[in-house]
Amino acid sequence: MEMQGLAGICVGLGIPEEDDSGNRIGYTKGDNCSENLKDLLRFLRRDDPQTRGVFKQVCKWNTVAKDLIPIIQYCQDDRNLVLNAVKVLVFLTMSIEPSSGSIPQQVEYLWGLKAAITCSDTIPVVVSLLEGPLENLDRGAFTEDDWKLVQLVLTLFRNILAIQDFSMLQKVGESASQFLSLRDKFLELLFHENVMDIILVITQNIKGSCSYFLHDNLLLLEIFHCIFMGQEPELIVNARVKDSKVGGSSNTSLDSLKSIMKEEQQKKMKLSRQRNVVRHSQFSGTFTRLTMDGSKAVYKGNPDSASQILLKPHKAQKGPSKKILWDHGSLPSMKDNILELLHDFLNQFLLGGYNDLMESIREDIEKEHHAIQNSDVVVFFQVAQFVTSFQYYKYFTSKPNKEKDNSQAFTDEYADSTSFKGYICGPIAASMNESMFLLVISRWQNAFEGLKVTHDYKFLSAAGALMRIMVNHT
Repeated sequence: MEMQGLAGICVGLGIPEEDDSGNRIGYTKGDNCSENLKDLLRFLRRDDPQTRGVFKQVCKWNTVAKDLIPIIQYCQDDRNLVLNAVKVLVFLTMSIEPSSGSIPQQVEYLWGLKAAITCSDTIPVVVSLLEGPLENLDRGAFTEDDWKLVQLVLTLFRNILAIQDFSMLQKVGESASQFLSLRDKFLELLFHENVMDIILVITQNIKGSCSYFLHDNLLLLEIFHCIFMGQEPELIVNARVKDSKVGGSSNTSLDSLKSIMKEEQQKKMKLSRQRNVVRHSQFSGTFTRLTMDGSKAVYKGNPDSASQILLKPHKAQKGPSKKILWDHGSLPSMKDNILELLHDFLNQFLLGGYNDLMESIREDIEKEHHAIQNSDVVVFFQVAQFVTSFQYYKYFTSKPNKEKDNSQAFTDEYADSTSFKGYICGPIAASMNESMFLLVISRWQNAFEGLKVTHDYKFLSAAGALMRIMVNHT
């Protein structure tokens, strides 16, 4: 009976409009579309995290691609409707509970959602919702309602970025190259739509006059963790080109918000004009795609079509196959443009925001804030280790003579604006101060002493990896 009610809700959202060739050209919302979205949200809030029956059924019906994305794309004039659709997407893209059942099936559904969102106009429309809050932030009139909207949008970005898991069985199958290609494509989309700049601006204001963002320090930390997940700092450093954008012009600040908002307004107008235009080309031919090992594979069809990255279902597996790939090692991006974008992004992060974010979280950990869990500390250590490793490799790569005297090391004329410049810690002070050393050492010791009971090897590994890179920097 409950699923019958859910079916009625989903059917009542509306009807997609298609041309004679089956291409989406619009969407007619149902009479009770707004109420149905609210009812769907209530169903998802009550969904059992162990079974996720509502989530699975909604994904099985392809409700996101058939209804939610078209609502966001074609019903932009109804802001409340779009906001409710975004709220539903946030619940649908939530991470999987490790103790829940049928994890491989849930992983497949999540990748399908990520593919559908990536191959649509969802992200630029969602970004356009931030136009008002960003304007208010720029002129010092940021409100609690603005903060809640920014928090909602950031949560959606975090959820989609976090969809990176796949089983060891899928790693050796053909799905792996599709997963990695989709991961890179979504990252490129976030760069293209100025999402990464917005994340940096918010992070830079975490300790500013707008105190709201301080409450989102863990959410921001998770976003950075998901962006860096699977990547290798050394590869990112080596991807740097001589005429890169590193320098004063790369510093994202409130001064850049006006240009970001102007660009988003232009994109919003363009999207409005495109509502009744067929989105995907019907080109069919041969193209290449980068595979896991860096080689190229040949495919036939439309490389821009959503059908090219829709994922093939796999039979549910039991036991060890539930383990995700990131537990077994990283698979970094091998695309130069992605690595270069990440290089500039990390430099901007170091130029402003990194120290404030990490200090705020370290203080919460030391105070044993009720919101901090062991998993949060692991993520904190991993982000610190990644960024500190990036700075470590970048510093030594910038030295023309590796045999320089240590007294000259901190005044290297070849170092860029994110190097130490005479300071002991520079842009990674939050990773290298006395408080951080004491925290890492004490947490590592506690984890080691309790290992026989907790079996928390992940925590021990994260603390140990961070300590090694911290010692290398001293």
